[in-house]
Amino acid sequence: MSNIPIADIDTPDPWMLRHNNYFYLTFTCGNRVEIWMSQSMENFRSCQKITAWHPTPGTPWSIDLWAPELHYLHGTWYVYFCAAHPGQGNPSHRTVLLRSSSQDPMDAGAWSFLGPLQGLPDHWNIDATVLSLHNKLYCCYSGWPLGDHSDTQQDLFLIELADPEHALTNTLTCISRAELPWERPEGGRRGVNEGPTWLSMSSCGGEFEGIVYSANGSWTSDYTLGLLHYTGGDPLNGRSWRKRPKPLLRSCREKGGPFGPGHASFIPVVDEGPRNEGPAGSGWRSGRVYCIYHATEREGEGWNNRKARVLCLHGGHFHPSAESCCCSMRGMAGLQERKSHEPVMHAEHHGSGLLHEIGNMLRKKINEF
Repeated sequence: MSNIPIADIDTPDPWMLRHNNYFYLTFTCGNRVEIWMSQSMENFRSCQKITAWHPTPGTPWSIDLWAPELHYLHGTWYVYFCAAHPGQGNPSHRTVLLRSSSQDPMDAGAWSFLGPLQGLPDHWNIDATVLSLHNKLYCCYSGWPLGDHSDTQQDLFLIELADPEHALTNTLTCISRAELPWERPEGGRRGVNEGPTWLSMSSCGGEFEGIVYSANGSWTSDYTLGLLHYTGGDPLNGRSWRKRPKPLLRSCREKGGPFGPGHASFIPVVDEGPRNEGPAGSGWRSGRVYCIYHATEREGEGWNNRKARVLCLHGGHFHPSAESCCCSMRGMAGLQERKSHEPVMHAEHHGSGLLHEIGNMLRKKINEF
């Protein structure tokens, strides 16, 4: 993929999914929730857009709307995001929901605000995502430890859902604590695990199942993507999750931008069979996924200029002992990046687009001999 911004405006915390040969994108707008639709996952510059919800200023849950995610659950479209109260600010952030009465997520008039996700403990929580495991629904989110209001530690929590609108309070489990050095900004004074998303590569012949999350400070160029492998068993048992000691995706100052890759979503490539692309002798079954993440063009831009980009990652990058990937535009080891002038990939041409990329790679290798 081209690894260039997919839109001209800032698109932080991008969430993209494919449905009925279209790509749907939502991201942090701050004071509203928008949904965009395009036939190309790499081009949202001129696309259909709706505002699903725009709260009246000064009303509850009307400020700092962050990290919306669009999910189709039990035959209904939902948007999960977090919001805060005017006058209370960041400490009041909680997970809230929108629900649509239409099968078309672009039907702006069909969306209604439900309020907070019922059953969550009353503590600071953001970046909620929903996943299905063993025919049960779960919600994973970033939260302050229960009873801790210091705003110095964000961990990942998992809770079972009775249905898309109600959580089972007594099932809450912390599955990841921000303890590794690369997860802790400001000289280790803070710990940040946030932006979780579930990824199963089984649909594209891969072996990885688990949660990809963001770590370190989103306001820094050290923002990075980490991996939490699901090892099987009860997902509400902390021992069912194993954190990889090295990040999945990071920026490299010596190679140039983009910088601070984080808050990713993924779309599996289902048009090719399994491959063995893990470390030598590992027998690790691979596959490919499109990684939609945000990053800044230049180092040190903080929360400004965060734009969504797309990379193609293979299953070997998710192996427990693999090295970290660098998201530099000057090349990533093991990744084939397309030239910016090549045609962008469309929803109905995933397979042919990937074959075109592989063909280019083979021709390049042949010409080297």
